[in-house]
Amino acid sequence: MKTTLYSALAACAVVLTPVLQADQADCLKVADVVKKQVEADADNILKIVEKQTATNPSCSCEVVKAAILASEADKSLVGQIVATAIEAAPERMDLITSCAVAVAPDAVAEIKAVVAKLNPKALAKKGNDPVAASAKDGKTVIVNEKVKNPLDGPYLIPGLPPIHPPVVPAISTPSSSDVTLAE
Repeated sequence: MKTTLYSALAACAVVLTPVLQADQADCLKVADVVKKQVEADADNILKIVEKQTATNPSCSCEVVKAAILASEADKSLVGQIVATAIEAAPERMDLITSCAVAVAPDAVAEIKAVVAKLNPKALAKKGNDPVAASAKDGKTVIVNEKVKNPLDGPYLIPGLPPIHPPVVPAISTPSSSDVTLAE
């Protein structure tokens, strides 16, 4: 039984591996095409991104990365590239924004502005966003000051009996004057 199962799993792995590699290679080819087109015609970056993202929505991350890197885009152009890609493939919005942030982390504010404009519900609520400026300064305390120290007293875990700190008895050692030897 185990031999049959292992053989079936090995056969599935052998069958699916070329399909996954073909998709990956296809995206790399698309990224190379975008890079060459952007280098050849730098004025039409947005048209190139729109065309390639619409034809290859599964490769939208590679298209955005290639366009940003090939054009050496500034912050505002990164925002425009992200907006164009999202409009061409709206179902890939999260992937597009994360890839753009990975390639151009200095343009986070512009990318957030584009996402807020195109889909305001996609942004995290205030206080829950780990990329917010207040969380990046390193001076804010993440742990609340009201966290209870488990050694201060009984520690209550829901569903379990209270856990008390161990009771340590006073250790008494007899002194040499207390010991009497019988003769």
